[in-house]
Amino acid sequence: MSNRFSSTIRTAISFTAFAIAATGASAQGLNIESDGADRIRLAGQLPTFTQQVAAASCAVTSGVDVEEAYDVLERATEQFDRYIVALRDGDEELHILRPEDNRRILVDIEHVMAEWMEIHGAIDAILVDGHDVESAHHIDDHNLKLLELTSILAADISGKYAVPFEISARDVMLLELAGRQLMLTQKMAKDACEIWTGYHAADAKDDLRVTMAYFENSLVALHSGLPALGIIPAPNDVIRADLEALLNRWSILKPNLQTLVEGGELNEDQKYEVFHDLEIELAELEHLLVDYKEYAERAH
Repeated sequence: MSNRFSSTIRTAISFTAFAIAATGASAQGLNIESDGADRIRLAGQLPTFTQQVAAASCAVTSGVDVEEAYDVLERATEQFDRYIVALRDGDEELHILRPEDNRRILVDIEHVMAEWMEIHGAIDAILVDGHDVESAHHIDDHNLKLLELTSILAADISGKYAVPFEISARDVMLLELAGRQLMLTQKMAKDACEIWTGYHAADAKDDLRVTMAYFENSLVALHSGLPALGIIPAPNDVIRADLEALLNRWSILKPNLQTLVEGGELNEDQKYEVFHDLEIELAELEHLLVDYKEYAERAH
Protein backbone atom coordinates (compact mmCIF):
# COMPACT_ATOMS: atom_id res chain seq x y z
CA MET A 1 0.00 0.00 0.00
CA SER A 2 1.50 3.34 -0.97
CA ASN A 3 2.27 5.86 1.76
CA ARG A 4 0.08 8.57 0.25
CA PHE A 5 -3.02 6.34 0.30
CA SER A 6 -2.48 4.41 3.52
CA SER A 7 -2.94 7.52 5.67
CA THR A 8 -6.22 8.45 3.99
CA ILE A 9 -7.77 4.98 3.94
CA ARG A 10 -7.15 4.69 7.70
CA THR A 11 -8.91 7.97 8.39
CA ALA A 12 -12.33 7.40 9.94
CA ILE A 13 -15.02 8.76 7.63
CA SER A 14 -18.39 8.69 9.33
CA PHE A 15 -21.56 8.38 7.31
CA THR A 16 -23.80 7.92 10.36
CA ALA A 17 -25.89 10.79 9.03
CA PHE A 18 -27.72 8.49 6.66
CA ALA A 19 -28.89 6.51 9.66
CA ILE A 20 -29.99 9.56 11.61
CA ALA A 21 -31.15 11.98 8.92
CA ALA A 22 -34.79 10.93 8.81
CA THR A 23 -35.39 9.90 12.41
CA GLY A 24 -36.86 13.27 13.31
CA ALA A 25 -35.36 12.95 16.78
CA SER A 26 -35.15 16.09 18.89
CA ALA A 27 -31.88 16.94 20.58
CA GLN A 28 -31.44 14.47 23.47
CA GLY A 29 -35.19 14.22 23.87
CA LEU A 30 -35.72 17.97 24.35
CA ASN A 31 -38.24 19.96 22.38
CA ILE A 32 -35.53 21.74 20.43
CA GLU A 33 -35.38 21.52 16.67
CA SER A 34 -32.14 19.74 15.85
CA ASP A 35 -29.99 20.20 12.76
CA GLY A 36 -27.40 17.61 13.80
CA ALA A 37 -28.40 15.02 11.24
CA ASP A 38 -28.09 17.54 8.43
CA ARG A 39 -24.70 18.71 9.67
CA ILE A 40 -23.43 15.12 9.65
CA ARG A 41 -24.91 14.50 6.21
CA LEU A 42 -23.27 17.57 4.65
CA ALA A 43 -19.92 16.92 6.30
CA GLY A 44 -20.02 13.29 5.19
CA GLN A 45 -20.28 14.34 1.54
CA LEU A 46 -17.17 16.55 1.58
CA PRO A 47 -14.58 13.72 1.32
CA THR A 48 -16.25 12.45 -1.84
CA PHE A 49 -16.18 15.94 -3.35
CA THR A 50 -12.42 16.17 -2.80
CA GLN A 51 -11.86 13.17 -5.05
CA GLN A 52 -14.61 14.13 -7.47
CA VAL A 53 -13.09 17.54 -8.27
CA ALA A 54 -9.66 15.95 -8.76
CA ALA A 55 -11.04 13.26 -11.06
CA ALA A 56 -13.17 15.70 -13.06
CA SER A 57 -10.31 18.21 -13.40
CA CYS A 58 -8.06 15.50 -14.77
CA ALA A 59 -10.77 14.23 -17.13
CA VAL A 60 -11.52 17.71 -18.51
CA THR A 61 -7.88 18.61 -19.13
CA SER A 62 -7.05 15.22 -20.65
CA GLY A 63 -10.00 15.42 -23.04
CA VAL A 64 -11.97 12.52 -21.54
CA ASP A 65 -15.77 12.84 -21.42
CA VAL A 66 -15.27 16.60 -21.30
CA GLU A 67 -18.90 17.71 -21.21
CA GLU A 68 -19.91 15.41 -18.35
CA ALA A 69 -16.64 16.00 -16.48
CA TYR A 70 -17.07 19.78 -16.75
CA ASP A 71 -20.59 19.52 -15.31
CA VAL A 72 -19.37 17.25 -12.49
CA LEU A 73 -16.53 19.66 -11.66
CA GLU A 74 -18.81 22.68 -11.60
CA ARG A 75 -21.50 20.99 -9.50
CA ALA A 76 -19.10 19.43 -6.97
CA THR A 77 -17.31 22.76 -6.53
CA GLU A 78 -20.55 24.64 -5.95
CA GLN A 79 -21.70 22.07 -3.40
CA PHE A 80 -18.39 22.10 -1.55
CA ASP A 81 -18.43 25.92 -1.45
CA ARG A 82 -21.91 26.01 -0.02
CA TYR A 83 -21.63 23.10 2.42
CA ILE A 84 -18.42 24.20 4.13
CA VAL A 85 -19.75 27.73 4.71
CA ALA A 86 -23.09 26.34 5.89
CA LEU A 87 -21.35 24.14 8.44
CA ARG A 88 -19.60 27.22 9.83
CA ASP A 89 -22.23 29.96 9.54
CA GLY A 90 -25.53 28.11 9.15
CA ASP A 91 -27.86 27.90 6.14
CA GLU A 92 -31.60 27.65 6.78
CA GLU A 93 -32.32 26.29 3.29
CA LEU A 94 -29.98 23.38 4.07
CA HIS A 95 -31.49 23.08 7.56
CA ILE A 96 -28.27 24.18 9.27
CA LEU A 97 -30.07 26.34 11.76
CA ARG A 98 -27.31 28.18 13.60
CA PRO A 99 -23.58 28.89 13.37
CA GLU A 100 -21.23 26.24 14.70
CA ASP A 101 -20.09 26.91 18.28
CA ASN A 102 -17.69 24.03 18.90
CA ARG A 103 -14.10 25.27 18.89
CA ARG A 104 -12.60 22.01 17.65
CA ILE A 105 -15.01 21.82 14.73
CA LEU A 106 -14.42 25.47 13.89
CA VAL A 107 -10.68 24.79 13.73
CA ASP A 108 -11.36 21.77 11.50
CA ILE A 109 -13.45 23.96 9.19
CA GLU A 110 -10.72 26.59 9.12
CA HIS A 111 -8.16 23.98 8.06
CA VAL A 112 -10.46 22.58 5.38
CA MET A 113 -11.26 26.03 4.00
CA ALA A 114 -7.56 26.98 3.86
CA GLU A 115 -6.70 23.84 1.88
CA TRP A 116 -9.80 24.23 -0.30
CA MET A 117 -8.75 27.75 -1.23
CA GLU A 118 -5.37 26.35 -2.26
CA ILE A 119 -7.09 24.62 -5.17
CA HIS A 120 -10.13 26.80 -5.79
CA GLY A 121 -8.33 29.14 -8.16
CA ALA A 122 -7.09 26.15 -10.16
CA ILE A 123 -10.64 24.79 -10.43
CA ASP A 124 -11.89 28.17 -11.61
CA ALA A 125 -9.09 28.28 -14.19
CA ILE A 126 -10.07 24.89 -15.61
CA LEU A 127 -13.71 25.90 -15.80
CA VAL A 128 -12.55 28.78 -18.00
CA ASP A 129 -9.86 26.89 -19.93
CA GLY A 130 -10.29 23.13 -20.15
CA HIS A 131 -6.73 22.74 -21.46
CA ASP A 132 -5.09 24.09 -18.30
CA VAL A 133 -3.13 20.97 -17.34
CA GLU A 134 -0.97 22.83 -14.84
CA SER A 135 -4.04 23.70 -12.78
CA ALA A 136 -5.17 20.08 -12.86
CA HIS A 137 -1.78 19.04 -11.50
CA HIS A 138 -2.10 21.60 -8.71
CA ILE A 139 -5.47 20.14 -7.72
CA ASP A 140 -4.03 16.65 -7.86
CA ASP A 141 -1.15 17.62 -5.58
CA HIS A 142 -3.55 18.85 -2.87
CA ASN A 143 -6.46 16.40 -3.06
CA LEU A 144 -5.25 13.79 -0.57
CA LYS A 145 -4.52 16.39 2.07
CA LEU A 146 -7.98 17.82 1.52
CA LEU A 147 -9.45 14.31 1.77
CA GLU A 148 -7.72 13.82 5.12
CA LEU A 149 -8.90 17.17 6.50
CA THR A 150 -12.52 16.71 5.39
CA SER A 151 -12.51 13.22 6.89
CA ILE A 152 -11.36 14.60 10.24
CA LEU A 153 -14.08 17.26 10.07
CA ALA A 154 -16.75 14.67 9.25
CA ALA A 155 -15.66 12.47 12.16
CA ASP A 156 -15.67 15.37 14.64
CA ILE A 157 -19.09 16.59 13.51
CA SER A 158 -20.46 13.07 13.79
CA GLY A 159 -18.94 12.75 17.25
CA LYS A 160 -20.71 15.90 18.42
CA TYR A 161 -24.08 15.52 16.73
CA ALA A 162 -24.76 11.77 16.46
CA VAL A 163 -27.60 10.33 18.52
CA PRO A 164 -26.25 6.93 19.57
CA PHE A 165 -29.51 5.44 20.80
CA GLU A 166 -31.24 5.95 17.44
CA ILE A 167 -29.44 3.10 15.64
CA SER A 168 -27.64 -0.12 16.50
CA ALA A 169 -23.86 -0.39 16.35
CA ARG A 170 -24.20 -3.09 13.69
CA ASP A 171 -26.25 -0.83 11.45
CA VAL A 172 -23.78 2.01 11.94
CA MET A 173 -21.04 -0.31 10.66
CA LEU A 174 -23.08 -1.19 7.58
CA LEU A 175 -23.80 2.45 6.81
CA GLU A 176 -20.19 3.50 7.26
CA LEU A 177 -18.92 0.68 5.06
CA ALA A 178 -21.46 1.43 2.33
CA GLY A 179 -20.98 5.17 2.63
CA ARG A 180 -17.21 5.03 2.24
CA GLN A 181 -17.74 3.41 -1.17
CA LEU A 182 -18.92 6.75 -2.60
CA MET A 183 -15.56 8.37 -2.01
CA LEU A 184 -13.74 5.32 -3.39
CA THR A 185 -15.53 5.51 -6.74
CA GLN A 186 -14.17 9.01 -7.25
CA LYS A 187 -10.72 8.09 -5.98
CA MET A 188 -10.57 5.28 -8.56
CA ALA A 189 -11.60 7.74 -11.30
CA LYS A 190 -8.86 10.12 -10.18
CA ASP A 191 -6.20 7.40 -9.92
CA ALA A 192 -7.09 6.06 -13.37
CA CYS A 193 -6.77 9.51 -14.89
CA GLU A 194 -3.41 10.04 -13.18
CA ILE A 195 -2.18 6.83 -14.78
CA TRP A 196 -3.26 7.59 -18.33
CA THR A 197 -1.95 11.15 -18.14
CA GLY A 198 1.34 9.98 -16.62
CA TYR A 199 1.13 12.29 -13.58
CA HIS A 200 2.14 10.47 -10.36
CA ALA A 201 1.45 7.33 -12.39
CA ALA A 202 3.54 4.92 -10.30
CA ASP A 203 1.90 5.95 -7.03
CA ALA A 204 -1.50 6.01 -8.71
CA LYS A 205 -1.11 2.39 -9.85
CA ASP A 206 -0.39 1.30 -6.29
CA ASP A 207 -3.29 3.36 -4.96
CA LEU A 208 -5.68 2.07 -7.60
CA ARG A 209 -4.77 -1.54 -6.86
CA VAL A 210 -5.48 -1.02 -3.15
CA THR A 211 -8.68 0.95 -3.74
CA MET A 212 -10.05 -1.61 -6.19
CA ALA A 213 -9.50 -4.43 -3.70
CA TYR A 214 -11.06 -2.46 -0.84
CA PHE A 215 -14.04 -1.44 -2.99
CA GLU A 216 -14.70 -4.96 -4.29
CA ASN A 217 -14.20 -6.69 -0.94
CA SER A 218 -16.56 -4.22 0.71
CA LEU A 219 -19.28 -4.82 -1.88
CA VAL A 220 -18.93 -8.59 -1.49
CA ALA A 221 -19.00 -8.30 2.31
CA LEU A 222 -22.14 -6.17 2.20
CA HIS A 223 -23.81 -8.61 -0.17
CA SER A 224 -22.77 -11.94 1.35
CA GLY A 225 -21.67 -10.99 4.85
CA LEU A 226 -18.35 -11.21 6.69
CA PRO A 227 -19.05 -12.74 10.12
CA ALA A 228 -15.48 -12.26 11.35
CA LEU A 229 -16.03 -8.49 11.21
CA GLY A 230 -19.67 -8.59 12.31
CA ILE A 231 -20.98 -7.74 8.84
CA ILE A 232 -24.30 -9.41 8.05
CA PRO A 233 -25.45 -10.35 4.51
CA ALA A 234 -27.81 -8.00 2.67
CA PRO A 235 -30.69 -7.74 5.15
CA ASN A 236 -33.58 -7.47 2.69
CA ASP A 237 -34.49 -7.98 -0.96
CA VAL A 238 -34.21 -4.28 -1.87
CA ILE A 239 -30.66 -3.96 -0.54
CA ARG A 240 -29.68 -7.30 -2.06
CA ALA A 241 -30.89 -6.11 -5.48
CA ASP A 242 -28.96 -2.85 -5.05
CA LEU A 243 -25.76 -4.72 -4.27
CA GLU A 244 -26.20 -7.19 -7.10
CA ALA A 245 -26.59 -4.29 -9.56
CA LEU A 246 -23.46 -2.64 -8.13
CA LEU A 247 -21.47 -5.88 -8.37
CA ASN A 248 -22.64 -6.40 -11.96
CA ARG A 249 -21.53 -2.89 -12.93
CA TRP A 250 -18.26 -3.43 -11.11
CA SER A 251 -17.61 -6.54 -13.20
CA ILE A 252 -17.90 -4.34 -16.30
CA LEU A 253 -15.76 -1.55 -14.84
CA LYS A 254 -13.00 -3.68 -13.38
CA PRO A 255 -11.27 -4.93 -16.57
CA ASN A 256 -10.41 -1.39 -17.74
CA LEU A 257 -9.04 -0.48 -14.32
CA GLN A 258 -7.12 -3.75 -14.12
CA THR A 259 -5.52 -2.97 -17.49
CA LEU A 260 -4.18 0.28 -16.04
CA VAL A 261 -2.89 -1.41 -12.88
CA GLU A 262 -1.05 -3.98 -14.99
CA GLY A 263 0.65 -1.32 -17.12
CA GLY A 264 -1.60 -1.48 -20.17
CA GLU A 265 -3.19 1.40 -22.05
CA LEU A 266 -6.81 2.33 -22.67
CA ASN A 267 -8.24 3.82 -25.83
CA GLU A 268 -10.37 6.95 -25.69
CA ASP A 269 -13.64 5.00 -25.54
CA GLN A 270 -12.37 2.96 -22.61
CA LYS A 271 -11.27 6.08 -20.75
CA TYR A 272 -14.75 7.51 -21.26
CA GLU A 273 -16.23 4.29 -19.88
CA VAL A 274 -14.11 4.52 -16.73
CA PHE A 275 -15.17 8.07 -15.88
CA HIS A 276 -18.82 7.71 -16.93
CA ASP A 277 -19.44 4.32 -15.34
CA LEU A 278 -17.88 5.36 -12.03
CA GLU A 279 -20.26 8.33 -11.96
CA ILE A 280 -23.14 5.90 -12.46
CA GLU A 281 -21.75 3.65 -9.73
CA LEU A 282 -21.65 6.69 -7.44
CA ALA A 283 -25.32 7.44 -8.12
CA GLU A 284 -26.30 3.82 -7.48
CA LEU A 285 -24.38 3.82 -4.21
CA GLU A 286 -26.36 6.86 -3.12
CA HIS A 287 -29.54 4.81 -3.66
CA LEU A 288 -28.02 1.96 -1.64
CA LEU A 289 -27.38 4.31 1.27
CA VAL A 290 -30.97 5.49 1.25
CA ASP A 291 -32.13 1.87 1.40
CA TYR A 292 -29.71 1.06 4.24
CA LYS A 293 -30.94 4.14 6.10
CA GLU A 294 -34.53 3.00 5.78
CA TYR A 295 -33.53 -0.45 7.01
CA ALA A 296 -31.68 1.03 9.99
CA GLU A 297 -34.75 3.08 10.94
CA ARG A 298 -37.05 0.07 10.85
CA ALA A 299 -37.34 -0.21 14.66
CA HIS A 300 -37.45 3.52 15.46
